[in-house]
Amino acid sequence: MSAIALLMTVSLPHSRANEAPEASTAETGQTAGEAAMDASVESLALAAERFVEAFNNKNAAGIAALFLPFGEIIRRDGGTVSGRGEIEAHYAGVFESEVVPQIALEAKAVHFITDAVAVEDGLVHLTVGEDEPVQSVSYSATHIKQADGSWLIATSREKLEVTPPSERIKPLHWLIGEWTLEGGEGLRIDMVIDLDDRGNYLLGEALITDANEGAQSTTLRIGWNPATSSVYWWTFDSEGGNSSGRWARSGDGWFLQVTGVTSEAEASSSVQSLVREGDAMVWRATYRQLAGEALPDMNYRFVRRAPDPISLLDPEQPEEGESPGSDDQPE
Repeated sequence: MSAIALLMTVSLPHSRANEAPEASTAETGQTAGEAAMDASVESLALAAERFVEAFNNKNAAGIAALFLPFGEIIRRDGGTVSGRGEIEAHYAGVFESEVVPQIALEAKAVHFITDAVAVEDGLVHLTVGEDEPVQSVSYSATHIKQADGSWLIATSREKLEVTPPSERIKPLHWLIGEWTLEGGEGLRIDMVIDLDDRGNYLLGEALITDANEGAQSTTLRIGWNPATSSVYWWTFDSEGGNSSGRWARSGDGWFLQVTGVTSEAEASSSVQSLVREGDAMVWRATYRQLAGEALPDMNYRFVRRAPDPISLLDPEQPEEGESPGSDDQPE
């Protein structure tokens, strides 16, 4: 789907400052204050739905109308957008971008400072495609109640990006599966990649078989590294060496800056690229160095390993040598 589902609900957790006990009504069992608060929460939920609808329809004027005339947006970089005119211009610029996400709001809590002032805290989720990460950003918005019972935004503040690690690696999910490379001079690489139990990392095992040098295995882990704010990978080989590096996306491919060390303490480095080509992937390594000496470039083409033919058999299909109904007892 092109847009994620609307997560805003009317049954939001809420609190009210300086609450005092009130008599309940006979019909509903609610106090007058509780009924008014529920009505306010429902009205705020409707305002959130209008915001989502206006954004997803690229209606900058509709978004600006949800703010007070002197309303303000405080961006994550500290900049401000003040007044309906600037807010409309701001969103008009957003909607002119080549790729405009669809959004959904997930309100976490509403705190009523007074009957006419409410502070809402939540998350805004942005998505640009089924296979792309859903970016999540926390926000806080102060709403002011109007005479007709509706609410307008006085201040909206973007806070922190809280996109989970599992979303960060979604563009690499196509790597999941079994891959094989058969090169010259007896070289063969078999690799399998899958998600970890929580979906935060891609875990891999590779067996490299060389007719001249024997076999060597490597384990790898690919995930989000908060220290570099990027996808990152770590590899460890069976000889005792290791490497790591940052991944940067470029169109349909990725570039990797890799540094490492062998089991004999020799430093290594390379610039690598990974490009998907249908059911194959091309892995190139350039600018390779080992212990300060330049090494030739490498160009590997992996293909998805064909499934075991046995797995394609219908469970009800008899194995070779058996005849249909061979287990039936004669009448």
